[in-house]
Parts: sequence; C-alpha cells; structure tokens
Amino acid sequence: MLFLIYRKDKPGSLSIRIANYAAHLEYLGPYAASIVVGGPTLGAGSGTGDEDMTGSFLILEAEGWDEAERFIADDPFTKAGLFATVIVDRWKHGKHSDLKPD
Repeated sequence: MLFLIYRKDKPGSLSIRIANYAAHLEYLGPYAASIVVGGPTLGAGSGTGDEDMTGSFLILEAEGWDEAERFIADDPFTKAGLFATVIVDRWKHGKHSDLKPD
C-alpha cells in the first residue's frame, strides 16, 4: 500500500531541521527500499539549499496505516517538533499513457 506523506515545517523552524537532519537521514536508512520518492520541499526563494527548505514530501510503501503513522511518529524530525502540518493519504500511482494525443 502506498502513502503520500506531506509535512509542512513550523514557521521559523529551520534551525530545528538543520539540527536534526543527520539523525533524520540515519532514521531513513532502513526504509530506503520502502521510500518510492522523497525529499525536502522548497519555498519561493531562488536557492536550492537549506535556507529554502519548508517541509518534506514522500511516497512510502507500507503494510497499512499503522505502519505509515509509526514511520512518521518515530522520525527524529517529528520528535523534535519540526512540523506544523502533517498530511497522510493513501496514494495510487497513475498511468498517464492514455493522456497522450494520438
């Protein structure tokens, strides 16, 4: 089962993100095969570095809601209180080949 996980950082929380980044990456290691895609979201700034990070997005393969929620709860970012908003939905990979014009 696939889950879309979108987490928006609290305003002014970049220092929390940076302080917990190494622990977050270490936490993700055992989940590497279960993370379809993921990474930080970036704000409207012109950079692509730490200063523009505003949240996290990922697609997680999990056995069910309990596993997905446990993944979120145990993340060092969550434990550090980084997120203002957490959205979790089941997700279905769309096949869009039928949208191409003839």
